[in-house]
Amino acid sequence: MPVGNNANEGSFKPKRPIRRSQLISPWGVGAIVPFPNDESLMIAGLDMWEYRNKENFLVNDARFAKRLGVSELRRPPDYRDPKVDVDNKLMRIPAVRFPRWHYCPYCGTMSKVSYYTSGDLFCGQYAWTNGRTCRDGSKRRRLIPERFIVICPEGHIDDFPVAEWLHELNGRLYDPSSCKIRRSTGGISSSLAGVRYECSCGAKRSMAGATRPGALSRIYSCKGSKPWLGIDQDEENPCNNTNIRVVQRGGTNVWFADIRSSIYIPVDNSEADETVIKIAENNMHLFENSVVDGEVDINQSIVNAIAKKYQIDSEKLYTAIYNMLIGKQVVEKQAIDISEEEYRFAEYRVLISSGGQDNLEFYSINHPVNEYDRVFHRYFKSISLVPVLKETRALIGFSRLEPALTSSIEDMKKMLRLGEGNWLPAIDVYGEGIFIEFSRECLENWVSNRSVQHRTSILESHYKSMYTKRHLNGSLLNPKYVLLHTFAHLLINQLAFECGYGSSSIRERIYCDKGDEIHDMFGILIYTASGDSEGTLGGLVRQGKPGRLENIFLAAIENAKWCSADPVCIESMGQGPDSCNLAACHNCALLPETCCETGNRLLDRGLVIGEEAGYFMLR
Repeated sequence: MPVGNNANEGSFKPKRPIRRSQLISPWGVGAIVPFPNDESLMIAGLDMWEYRNKENFLVNDARFAKRLGVSELRRPPDYRDPKVDVDNKLMRIPAVRFPRWHYCPYCGTMSKVSYYTSGDLFCGQYAWTNGRTCRDGSKRRRLIPERFIVICPEGHIDDFPVAEWLHELNGRLYDPSSCKIRRSTGGISSSLAGVRYECSCGAKRSMAGATRPGALSRIYSCKGSKPWLGIDQDEENPCNNTNIRVVQRGGTNVWFADIRSSIYIPVDNSEADETVIKIAENNMHLFENSVVDGEVDINQSIVNAIAKKYQIDSEKLYTAIYNMLIGKQVVEKQAIDISEEEYRFAEYRVLISSGGQDNLEFYSINHPVNEYDRVFHRYFKSISLVPVLKETRALIGFSRLEPALTSSIEDMKKMLRLGEGNWLPAIDVYGEGIFIEFSRECLENWVSNRSVQHRTSILESHYKSMYTKRHLNGSLLNPKYVLLHTFAHLLINQLAFECGYGSSSIRERIYCDKGDEIHDMFGILIYTASGDSEGTLGGLVRQGKPGRLENIFLAAIENAKWCSADPVCIESMGQGPDSCNLAACHNCALLPETCCETGNRLLDRGLVIGEEAGYFMLR
């Protein structure tokens, strides 16, 4: 199925266009994509993705690739990208039909079509003309996909068992060769009772009660269906889960992407120009044995010979090679089984100092807090302005019914393919940011406050309860994380007001242990990475300069002291998703969910500006 491209060679008019970023979220592998003309397709597994000249699609982030346990990260093709047109053969994203049950909007006749058409695995240009028209009546009407499906907590998905549901009560057996099912809607009810099925054998039933827990227990159990991988029934790994749910195919709980992200750490932080960097890269094979037991020992005579050959400064070349070897060590230390906090710690160490340069993919300028007004001196340690950064986002898997909370990377990757592939789909976007490093001493003084511990214990109990409901083990909650997270939300809201960015185009990245405190890192990165011109206008970094950021900070704190929902909001003992917020609502601290790392959970204004527990109210 040429999602995003026309099937006609030599042209570039997409029939079903999908942007590159949409193939990561909200419509990645296993997701149901609604297209015009009542087409419903499911993006197929990575085994079926065929890349021509894959070098044009590789994402350069070796540290992140190693973290995810793959050798490559590849950009999905974009219908606007001329690189997808190779030798007049357009790159196509494969997809299958789902759901299979379709009905005629005029006569109601239902038909269960195949996932694929004969001889066309990828549902190409003829896929929708064969088998998707009503054969009853004089006019060939196009069928519409049924809106009800069943999903399983294990990630499986299947058609709603229309025939079995219809024939359950009267004891008749469904015979596909003789039974003809018709679907009708309307009547006096707009509820599920208004959706009715009728069979030519005389069986009749509405959808009333179909969404109740256990409603299908007598007629259906999960058979491990994975249409995106071409599996209708998994006989090798049977599921037989009876805890299935009947939902609408456009429901938000049908597909939850598990996306991991990374800020690119430059391999070369030197002040060398682009020519020196290129020469160093081309000669790195001469220094493969220069790192012994973590110590870098570069042969100076080889460096001098290379510098003389290309007529460049040997000291600059030496520095470039040294930093590349250090960067290589950072990559080699990554492992798939390390925690997210440990992975971010490497980024944190880069962000708290100046590094990179503006013609590279990372550039930060660190300012000690004494360059700012005295209002900052107590609470923060330093501010880093990041005019250039690159964020890589990779799809590692997905879940259904509930977002995946504790699944390992290896388990999630099994949802994307049948075989042992060595790559994952990813996108890299460029932007800018402000990094704020908090004062460790001030945080330690604040966290010893009994009011802080009391509020955190309430939030922690709700947090553990969320895990318990999903039959998982909850973890401890670090009050410092909640403070940094809430402050990031408040600052994003104020920055969106001051610099003109839409709040949905600004993101947060929290550098703090969420549970047990293992790593000595306390900072937040507020950045733009939208994939378009809005993310690189320079306005965010400008607001972080001395003389500007202080006013934004004071305005954010002042606005946080009063919410239009107070006193209800500030006195709340649990609100928001899974009651995992205290004093935080849409009027004060919540953000669009694309901005927040935790789905607008673990927020509390009381830890920021509360009279007894507020960090910025310390006396």
